[in-house]
Amino acid sequence: MARQEFSTSEPRPASSVVVAVALLLASATAAAHHSYIRIDRDTIIAFEATVLDFQWRNPHIYILIGVEGEDGQQIEWQIESGSTPILAHSGWRADSLEIGDVISVRAHPERGTDRNYALLESLTTAEGQVLRQGILPSQTTATTTSIAGTWKSRLEDHAPIEVLSALFAEFMDVPLTENGRESIATYDHDRENPNAVCYGYDLLAGLTSPHYMNQIEVHDDRVIIRDEWFDAERVIYTDGRGIPADAERRRLGHSVGRWDGDTLVVETEMFAEHRSPYGIGLASGERKRTVERYTLNEDGRSLTLDVFLEDPEYLAETFSGTLNWDYVPDFDFFRYDCDPDVATRFSYPE
Repeated sequence: MARQEFSTSEPRPASSVVVAVALLLASATAAAHHSYIRIDRDTIIAFEATVLDFQWRNPHIYILIGVEGEDGQQIEWQIESGSTPILAHSGWRADSLEIGDVISVRAHPERGTDRNYALLESLTTAEGQVLRQGILPSQTTATTTSIAGTWKSRLEDHAPIEVLSALFAEFMDVPLTENGRESIATYDHDRENPNAVCYGYDLLAGLTSPHYMNQIEVHDDRVIIRDEWFDAERVIYTDGRGIPADAERRRLGHSVGRWDGDTLVVETEMFAEHRSPYGIGLASGERKRTVERYTLNEDGRSLTLDVFLEDPEYLAETFSGTLNWDYVPDFDFFRYDCDPDVATRFSYPE
């Protein structure tokens, strides 16, 4: 069956990513999320296809499909979607597709290249199940008396784009230094994207993402905070020690904490230099410092996270903002296990 192609003016969360981020960064340069830089989000192609391969791996899953061309010959298309934790939270499973399955596909094609490559909008299985990337809502009414547990960053109504929280959008309005503007202007998405080497982003990106779960463990002398994205884990010591000045610098830095009543206060320094910690080509330096304040709200179903970030080499001002996390004990917490062979697909082949 020949493919169908059409443009749509109907509002869709995915179609607004490039426009919204470009507006937020108009004073610097346009940005791209992962390997989506060449995706035409204003066009959808639709066709019936046969699954030739289904790779349930990270940082994104890939589906190789065969489409019958007008001459009756099979044409292969590579279809990309989100990571396995995101899709698992969206109702997918590792066996959702099998080789030989006949499916209906709607996708955004790549533009400006000669590849048959597209970003999945949705697919429908032969049984009529519709699969797409979109976190299912929590069904729990449970409450908690502690910040310990599984939490999800809330996608606020005023967030301008579906893949970022409102706080991250606010961060992108922070004035940059000359070094900050230069780092964005010279960023090479194909060669410097941290996803392409399974390196991952930094604290702000992980804390604000509404797609990945966060997990908190509270112990007598430490708190452990985990994030599904790139299997991030921080051990935050609350036993009075300071941040070691001679410690090895890390992507997530070194954290120490203290309790201010029922609020956990976390200070983090000793970050390693990072070429694109926020996914927009803006670098960060060794003088970066963050403070986080975690406070359980009275409803027992959410917490308030206040974030402070300074990085004088690249940010002209200190950034501060507030996030809301929702308690989601009914959500599983998945490992990411980034696959380097799959990660290289984030770079366009030369």
